Parts: sequence; C-alpha cells; structure tokens
Amino acid sequence: MSFRVTQGTLARGVLAGLQTNMTQLQRTQEQLSSGRKLNRPSDSPVDTVSAMQLRADKARTTQYGRNVDNGLSWLSTADTTLGQATDMVDRVRQLVVSAGNGALPQESLDAMAKEIDQIRDGLIQLGNTQYAGKYVFGGTMTETPPFDSTTGAYGGNTSAVNRTVSDDPKSGTVAVNVPGSTVFTSMLDSGTGILDSISSALKAGNVTAVNAQLGNLDAAASAMRSVQSTVGAKVNRLESIQTLANGHLDTITNGLANAENIDLPSTIIQLQMQQNAYQAALGATAKIIQPSLMDFLR
Repeated sequence: MSFRVTQGTLARGVLAGLQTNMTQLQRTQEQLSSGRKLNRPSDSPVDTVSAMQLRADKARTTQYGRNVDNGLSWLSTADTTLGQATDMVDRVRQLVVSAGNGALPQESLDAMAKEIDQIRDGLIQLGNTQYAGKYVFGGTMTETPPFDSTTGAYGGNTSAVNRTVSDDPKSGTVAVNVPGSTVFTSMLDSGTGILDSISSALKAGNVTAVNAQLGNLDAAASAMRSVQSTVGAKVNRLESIQTLANGHLDTITNGLANAENIDLPSTIIQLQMQQNAYQAALGATAKIIQPSLMDFLR
C-alpha cells in the first residue's frame, strides 16, 4: 500500500525534526549553564532515584557526624576534668602519707587539713563542670549543678546521655556522659566522705584515723582512673567512627557529583555537535522545501 506524500506532510516532518533538534540543543544549553545534568526528574528518572537515595544517605551521615562531634566534646570535657581530679587526689595521698609518720606538729597537720578542704572544694567545682551550658556529671539532669557546693551531696542521676552515631542497632548508640556518683561521691560527702574524714582526723591530730583512710583514698583514685580509661576508650571509638563517616561522606559526594553534575568538556563538545547538526538541518530544509504554486498565489 502506497501513501501520498504532500508538501504539507513533508513540511510537518521537517519541522518535527527541527523541533527535536532544538529541544536537544536547549536541554544541553540548560545543562551547561547550570552545571547539572539533572534539572528535573524527567531528565533521567534512574539518576533521579539514585540522587535522592544518595542525598538521604548524605543527610543521615552528616547528622551522625554532628552527633559524633558533640559526643567527642562531652567525653573530652569529662576526660580533661577527670585528669585534673586525679592530680588533686594524688596530692591528697601525698599529704596523707606525709602525715602518717606521726612526726609532724599539729600546726602542720592543720595546714594539711586546710589544703585538703580546698582540694575538696576544687573537686566539687570539677564535679559541676559544664559543656555548652550542660552539666557533664549530672546524668540526664543536665540543667542543675549535680553537687551541692557546701555539702558535696550528689543531686544528679545515673542515667546515660546517649548519642546515635551509626545505623548499627547494637553499637550505634554511645553514652557520652559520666555520672558523678561513680567518681566523686565517696570523696565529697560532708562528714562521711573520704576527704572530710581525713581533714577532721588531721585537725584532731589523729594520725591513726588518717592512715585508716589511705586504703579508701586509693580505692577512690583507682575507680576514677578506671572511669577515665573508659572515657578514653570511647573517645578512640568515636574518632574511628568519625574517620569512617568522613570517608563514607566523600564517597557519597562523589556519587552525587556523578549522578547530578555534567562532564564539562563532554557537554561542550556535545553542544557544538548539536549546533552544527541544527544548522545543517536548517540548510537541508531550505533545499527540500521549495516554493510551491500556492506560495506564488498568496
């Protein structure tokens, strides 16, 4: 079966071809001006889905990174504070050992008691350390000082302040705080605390009672160092997670660039080829569509 090709059919076919060329040229010009090959989902549905997944992954990884940074700040603050507290406790031990030989006059024992009282006040101040306006050693009660400035009583709790640092359901959450009751309470309680007991014994000249507190002091110092080592282990863990997250973020960024951004040299060459093709199509159209009798009768 044959079909009759009229001048109008030929013109419509040529114009449709020119429109297709112009559309491709316009899309390439838009990509070149924006630097993106995905300006709307219809440009490439497959790449659009991939880009959306990558952007969701990037947002999630970025949030995990912020959580890690915050957790490291909390733990670093606690680590520094515990280091200072350990130095203070070591100084108390030196004083206790010096007083234990029984050869010092009462004036010296009284001076030691005053120094220990000052150390106790300093430990209370350390126990009320803040990071970003939050009390580090108060458990989840971060808005009020965990230790009473006079009695040394602990008013916080032992609940964990957690940060989610990965998708892992088992190990993706890390506690970034240290409850003060596990570190300072045995030393700070008024009357019954180790430091108050040592100070009272020194003021009374009771060297035997001073020596009796040496074991308790060593146990408290050991517990403090144990907590500090745990904090250090968590810092190392978060730093490892941070390194992995940064590497993953770089991979996601490269994937997004490949999915969304143009290859500039290739796009420039493609634009030049399309411009040449369009100009050639215009020239061919001018030769194909010759003036007809109707053109002369208009």
